[in-house]
Amino acid sequence: MGKKSKRDRGAGGSAGGGKGGGSGGGNTKPNGRNKKDVRDVMVLVNELLQKASSPGVPPGKELEEHMSIREVVERIRRKQEGWTPDPVPREECFPVFLKWLQDNDVKSDAVTIEKFEVGGYGLKAVQDIKAEELFITIPRKLMLTTETARESSLGPLIKKDRILQVMANVSLALHVLCEKYTSNSFWAPYINIFPGTYTTPLYFEEGEMLHLQGSLNFSDVLNQYKSIARQYAYFYKLFQTQPEATGLPLKECFTFDEYRWAVSTVMTRQNQVPTGDGRHLITALIPMWDMCNHSNGEFSTEFNLGSDSAECLAMRDFPTDSQVYIFYGMRSNAEFLIHNGFVYPENVHDRVNIKLGVSKNDSLFAMKAEVLSRAGIHASTTFQVHCGKDPIPPELLVFLRVFTMVEGDLRELLTSEHQSAYLSCLGRLDCMVTQEQETKAWAFLETRLSLLIRSYRTSIKDVETELQAPDMTYHTRAALQLKLAEMQILSNAAEYAKTQRDKIPQLIEEKILQLAADVALTVKVSDDLDGEFVEEVLELSEDEEELGTDQKADAHAEGTDLEVSNDGNAAVSHAEESKSPEKDSGLESSSERESVDGDAIKMNGATVEANGEASISEKELKN
Repeated sequence: MGKKSKRDRGAGGSAGGGKGGGSGGGNTKPNGRNKKDVRDVMVLVNELLQKASSPGVPPGKELEEHMSIREVVERIRRKQEGWTPDPVPREECFPVFLKWLQDNDVKSDAVTIEKFEVGGYGLKAVQDIKAEELFITIPRKLMLTTETARESSLGPLIKKDRILQVMANVSLALHVLCEKYTSNSFWAPYINIFPGTYTTPLYFEEGEMLHLQGSLNFSDVLNQYKSIARQYAYFYKLFQTQPEATGLPLKECFTFDEYRWAVSTVMTRQNQVPTGDGRHLITALIPMWDMCNHSNGEFSTEFNLGSDSAECLAMRDFPTDSQVYIFYGMRSNAEFLIHNGFVYPENVHDRVNIKLGVSKNDSLFAMKAEVLSRAGIHASTTFQVHCGKDPIPPELLVFLRVFTMVEGDLRELLTSEHQSAYLSCLGRLDCMVTQEQETKAWAFLETRLSLLIRSYRTSIKDVETELQAPDMTYHTRAALQLKLAEMQILSNAAEYAKTQRDKIPQLIEEKILQLAADVALTVKVSDDLDGEFVEEVLELSEDEEELGTDQKADAHAEGTDLEVSNDGNAAVSHAEESKSPEKDSGLESSSERESVDGDAIKMNGATVEANGEASISEKELKN
């Protein structure tokens, strides 16, 4: 079952303590900090900023760069030992948290916090909960948001610093840290129940990280670590030099560990809620609701603008004493591990990204690039390969067919009277250009996938055997689970490609080359008897013409799709976000997005935005 990234220790000491003490247990006053350590850390921070701001390294050198950055980070961490208070056990803080919820009009009587054998802490049903039954209501006033960040002591710095303006999620992370060390913070009961550490790759030890070698997402993991190291160095210098940072409560407690913790807190719990007027979306942490673990299902959370509250409905029946789940979204296991800290073996939406492109040295590059462009596909891009019985999406099939086309077919497609319908058909399994071209397309994909499997330098069977070891760390097990899931997807897709290639003669013989009863297009079919082409003319419909150019890749770009239901409610669901190795993998950039009017806005059931693509450029970071 799904497991959020969490540990049993609470958030490093008690929130609300700060310099002035405050509510909650534990010593929250920093100790062990001296002037020499501060000077030494500044020197190391400058070194870290330089290393982590370097441009991309040559292929094969990413791990070497990571080790260099990690070495500086570890020296900083050793210097900062004792700068922050010891963690407080989370369970000691739950009673105060639940009382805080009750005092502030949260309705959650049907559930309580429980530690489960699978999934760790989560929500348990204390009574039968029926599907679509409302079981949690959380008013906006309890949420930590990018709006409350701008209204806090961090506000003046946000107004001045362009990075904080662009990267709203980073400003929220720093807001959490400020509140953690602010005397009598309103959100202290909430912050105190956050995990003390997380299980994302940001917390992997060096040896644990190496278990991800070979994974298609290894570079994403390394880039995320590099991004967070760069951000930390940038903000550490900022807090020591900017007048607006002088009075911030976190200034003396801003260690690498604390920043990593704050980033992970936001990364594993954030969601989008509308502003009070419903016109924009902002990033928020939602108390109690974010204790739900993940399982397959559907989005079931709305934001009601009338009551100004988040409302969570049960996505299925949950009997008394069972764990209550929500659906985090259609994310891959790589996204779950990198941004949530777990791998979900039962993930029906799992997928891997493979990068394919037409070589510029190809004599037909210009024609192929033009055809792909008209289909809404770049000549060099990333495609998703899915788990399950239909692993190849239409856009990948279009690319494969165009990639293996000969000049005559390309020229005819570019000049075809029914070009849009032709392009549409290229993404369909029941169509083909020629038998020879179709064979080449599937053979190319099978070979490419087989090469990717070999790059893991292990086998599915060997990884399964490794996972039987009882004494491995959680991080090691998660790394191996991810590699296993990726290899299984690639292996399944390679077998699928082979099957499709083997079926081509049968398709030709049986002439299973129907487009649709109302589609018109001249389809070339290779005739096995005499090698001539048979032309089958089908009727072209207006609908097919309109749909012909809609073969754009399902990029799952970052953003929020809004739907308006018949009752005037605006439905919001976060689109999945595909990450390229070229992109930074720290906290994602979160700009305000347009919303629509309505009484209720449906939110993603996830407690995490599954992307971290915001980047801080080298120029911006170097003072």
